Amino acid sequence: MKLKNYKINKKGFTLIELLVVVATIGVLSGTVLSSLNTARDKGKAAAIKSNLKNMGLQMELAYSDNGSYAGISAAGNQTAQPTLPSTVCIGPIANMAQSIISSGAKARCLSTNFALWLEVNQRWGASGLIYSSSAPVKAWSASNMGVVTWDAQGVNPTGAFVSTDVIMTWDAANTACGLAGGRLPTIEELKTLADAQCEALGSTDCTSASTRNPPGFQASGYWSSTTVPSDITSAYYVHFGIGALFSISKEIHFHVRCVR
Repeated sequence: MKLKNYKINKKGFTLIELLVVVATIGVLSGTVLSSLNTARDKGKAAAIKSNLKNMGLQMELAYSDNGSYAGISAAGNQTAQPTLPSTVCIGPIANMAQSIISSGAKARCLSTNFALWLEVNQRWGASGLIYSSSAPVKAWSASNMGVVTWDAQGVNPTGAFVSTDVIMTWDAANTACGLAGGRLPTIEELKTLADAQCEALGSTDCTSASTRNPPGFQASGYWSSTTVPSDITSAYYVHFGIGALFSISKEIHFHVRCVR
């Protein structure tokens, strides 16, 4: 029986073919890694918002039981001036705040059961942000109003988004945020965001007058939606350069950033 001679092709891949294969693998790997990073970022954001929502539920339960929101910030803060930085989260929401911090983000809590700030007593706020060294920073806040997302950009008086935050009166700010589909943040939301930024910069105690404006924000005053109860012509604002809280006439022009 005669066997056929089969020729064995000893020719391998050419250099160009190998380069094409390597390049294809590189493109696919980059796509997969990009998808994984996107999914990871979305998961982190969802976890932050979930924890902030649970914070709100816990604080409303505490208020229902005790008639007070006391106990979400250090006891010494109850007699502090409201212009001072807020303290870390303690009490029933401390573990939720720690979950935000453990995820690589920053969290901050504020209780306005201040002995020296009686007009807006019985309120609270908490914020979490994913810090980045360039705009836009991803940030969320929770308060009696619920959990909100901070807009990545400011708005102009017509409600159009702008690359640089602009200044306007309090009434104009409320109108602009409404036209943009959002609202002005509460004073607690502003304050906790400023102090979360302070922690993101490494000042864990946040007791110094260090810069507290997240990337994309201006180191200046930002309007809150909170009117001064004893003077309806004035509203509260936070200076993001130092994190301090003040009140002033609604006719003054300050920067605007909306939440939704």
